[in-house]
Amino acid sequence: MRIKGNLSNIPDNSIIGFDAEWTKNYKIKNGNIPFCFSVVVLDAQTLNMNLLEDGDIYFEYIQYYCETPTEFKDLVLIAEEWISKILGVLNTCVLCGHQISSDFSVLYNIGKAYNISSLVCLEKIRSEWKTRKKAEMIHIMDTRYDITKEFLGKSRRLVDMCNDFLLDVTQPELKSSSMTKLQNIFYDKHDDNIYERIAVMNLRHSLCAIVLCWLNEKVVNMDQRRTININKSVYNCLNQDFDWINSKDFSVLLDR
Repeated sequence: MRIKGNLSNIPDNSIIGFDAEWTKNYKIKNGNIPFCFSVVVLDAQTLNMNLLEDGDIYFEYIQYYCETPTEFKDLVLIAEEWISKILGVLNTCVLCGHQISSDFSVLYNIGKAYNISSLVCLEKIRSEWKTRKKAEMIHIMDTRYDITKEFLGKSRRLVDMCNDFLLDVTQPELKSSSMTKLQNIFYDKHDDNIYERIAVMNLRHSLCAIVLCWLNEKVVNMDQRRTININKSVYNCLNQDFDWINSKDFSVLLDR
């Protein structure tokens, strides 16, 4: 298991981004196998539009990434532990993700299929997601379903919704292949470049959910939008952790 980031506990008043990745096989039951997830935390009280424009935001994170196909069982157990931590702070924090229910379902369903522990916390968070709109205060936001600005287009894909907010989230990591294919190659060859590309993309997804959640509250109409390049923030926070971020291919993204 590859582990990146130093997040150990989630501070109060945080916006929490969660994103999981999995290899897909729809031909068999429980054929979607998770191999990576990240938890990204940002202090909501320090965030503002100027910092976002400059890419000068700071976030903490933890990420777990399977090195072998059998490590998904450990990944599910670790996810259960982190969901327990998240549930413990939801009274002061907001958890967000893009179609986050699918992330929880993939982790939970494969865990149940292989009898991995009781998964009480994953079951609880799925229940919290289903009833999130009935709560007096928002503690879970699914950015795919819960953002309803008039200026949004029809597409609910993460990239398209970000574009609607003028949030540039260009991600070159999958331009020539699928995630499932790349991850299977990583399992076979342990290519660090593949690992880093998918790992950075996963963290970008978690961060984008946080920023969309924040923008949804702050941006009332189209005129209040500003052009934001999320890859500047990705670079500033992760350039010491991933060689891919210091590559020529990634540096091109910073000038957009």
